[in-house]
Amino acid sequence: MNPSASLPLPASAPAPANTDAHEQPPEVDLVTVARVFNTLEAEMLRGCLEAEGIPATLGDVQTVQTDTLLTVALGGVRIRVPAPFADAARQTVEVFERGAIAIDELSDELEAPAVPVEAEPAGALRLSPAAWIVVAVVVLAVVVF
Repeated sequence: MNPSASLPLPASAPAPANTDAHEQPPEVDLVTVARVFNTLEAEMLRGCLEAEGIPATLGDVQTVQTDTLLTVALGGVRIRVPAPFADAARQTVEVFERGAIAIDELSDELEAPAVPVEAEPAGALRLSPAAWIVVAVVVLAVVVF
């Protein structure tokens, strides 16, 4: 299966006329816009590209996940996009690598509820660490002798 066949065409592409169920969709050349050695970073970068409306695929990710020793030999995981999206994808990759992309903070209504701190019971025994050591030695002495 050709991975580029499942990617959507850019908005400027003409719509196919009279498509048959057996007819293959038009081929779109994929361009490698970045290479990373960490599969998690590759997935994050793909997510950033897709959030910007840029369809992206990862090349060699399964091979790298299966045998990490091949990562350097393969040149890392390739982030590939259709050729019409290449310039916008390179700009997004540059912004991602600079660390300028941030996760939006939770709004006030979505704030996590504060966890109530449980108060100690009134009869709780509070001892210093030295006192606990003395108690442990006394218990040990009673058990042994």
